[in-house]
Amino acid sequence: MPDAVPLIDLDAPPRAEPGAAAASLRPRAPRPVLVLAVLVAALATLVAAAPPAGTLRPVLAAGGTAAAAFTLGADALYTASFGASPASESGIRRYALPGGEQLWATSLPHDTQNLMLDGGVLLARSGTAPRMSFLDATTGKVLWHLAEPDATVVALSRGRALLRLDAGDGSTELRLASARTGATIWRRVVDGVGEILSDDLFTADPDRIVVLGVDGHVTTLQFADGSVLGEGDLGVRLPAESEGTFQGDFVGVTVSGDQLYMSRRDQGRASLTAYRLPDLSRRWRTADGPTGFVHDCGPVLCISDTRWVSGLDPSDGSVRWSDPAWSDAFEQGDGTLLAWDQQEVPESAILDARTGAVRRKLGRTYPVGGLELREDTEAAGRVWVTVPDPGGGPAHTVGALQTGAPYGCLVRRPYLACPTSAGPTTVWRIP
Repeated sequence: MPDAVPLIDLDAPPRAEPGAAAASLRPRAPRPVLVLAVLVAALATLVAAAPPAGTLRPVLAAGGTAAAAFTLGADALYTASFGASPASESGIRRYALPGGEQLWATSLPHDTQNLMLDGGVLLARSGTAPRMSFLDATTGKVLWHLAEPDATVVALSRGRALLRLDAGDGSTELRLASARTGATIWRRVVDGVGEILSDDLFTADPDRIVVLGVDGHVTTLQFADGSVLGEGDLGVRLPAESEGTFQGDFVGVTVSGDQLYMSRRDQGRASLTAYRLPDLSRRWRTADGPTGFVHDCGPVLCISDTRWVSGLDPSDGSVRWSDPAWSDAFEQGDGTLLAWDQQEVPESAILDARTGAVRRKLGRTYPVGGLELREDTEAAGRVWVTVPDPGGGPAHTVGALQTGAPYGCLVRRPYLACPTSAGPTTVWRIP
């Protein structure tokens, strides 16, 4: 199988230095002394090499340069690297975990800046053109390519790829295909598609697709076969493009669970309406409240316009709390929220979802996969890795790593993978 980038054997023994032969003529110590010295050196090496129990343990440093993209499997790290022509070539590799050996390497005729893994299929997507390749994750064999104009992969789940193909006449084809063969399972053409909204698409087993037209028409489709589950109209036309402000006229539509939320500001008057899917029947409407994009935050609905975050009662949209200290907040799954403040280099905190009260300030910390990656404010590039205490006590620090991009780390237990300041993508075993 072709290899995109030349490999250097880092395990080859070093060459003998010129002075090695002369050194062998020096007087030798008695054998018992040598044996004792060897044992002492071996014990010292073991003590130095073995990390203390309960700390991060590096198991792999992949490649000598930074990866263009990487992802973690249950027992492997997959990386994408730039080829000789970075805009038109890339190399994909698979490394075994925890052993670290390279299992295969494959060249692709396009750049790769995104990798997605679904079961036994690896999707490599270009960052500069609508080009993508589907590979067998076990062998590295290219299964099929997609290079149709204006084609994107909306979701990849359970061996199926949901494709969106926009045509020049304003119509959009939604196509569900086999991720392994590219064979079409179903296709449907919809006119005037603005956005595909369903949060359900990003779960392990999606059930529906919510399509929002530029004319405000909403169509809910069954994911498995593309059949129509329900339709309705919002009575508003979407703006051709976002003005980047929430203070002028604004329309923000989101889906969370079985609800669709439309936040609107029209000639200075704000409103928020909740609809039930798939028939788009109205549940409730509020006026003169906060505007922005709504998402589920457990006990409350979060709405943010980047100037403040508010927690709303899901039953009627009334405001439970509002705080200008935060730019956005996201559910943690335990009745708490992760919130980011308004600084140019934002800091985070854990909030009580029901009240908005601060439970714990995190500073410049990025929660990733149940871990907290905290930037060291004194040593540039150093990031401390801690494991939060489920009981609410202080987090337990398990090690440090060097990375300028802790937000780019991935966790798939028992492994943590991060881009590093030195270049190689490194994988650690989480204690």
